[in-house]
Amino acid sequence: MRIPVNRLRRHLHEIMYKDTAKVSRAVKGRNATTGAAELSYQTIYEELPCKLSQYKDINAYEDDRVQSISLDFRLTCDPEIIIKEDDVVDVVHEGETFKLVAGTSFNYVTHKEISMRRRKEAKQR
Repeated sequence: MRIPVNRLRRHLHEIMYKDTAKVSRAVKGRNATTGAAELSYQTIYEELPCKLSQYKDINAYEDDRVQSISLDFRLTCDPEIIIKEDDVVDVVHEGETFKLVAGTSFNYVTHKEISMRRRKEAKQR
């Protein structure tokens, strides 16, 4: 029996992908005035249907200058979407925007799962 992969993908779109994402990628370039190398961000996808979920505990760490917190998430989307490590992904989930950095991608026949991380400095009291 043949598995109806396209039907499964459509079903995932209908029931799971309620969030949207904007994906930006760093692109090397040169400053036209100074000739210095610089990075700019190019939008790769906008309004990308996806699903964001949290899957690990909060990680706290500090060095001699700053206390930081990182939250780990998982982004699920269509397997044909190309999101590379270190891409910046802004996800709107239930009205709240999460600014995340893409990590490792796991591809399956029906979907793709990408580990994502949100980092921020801890607020002092």
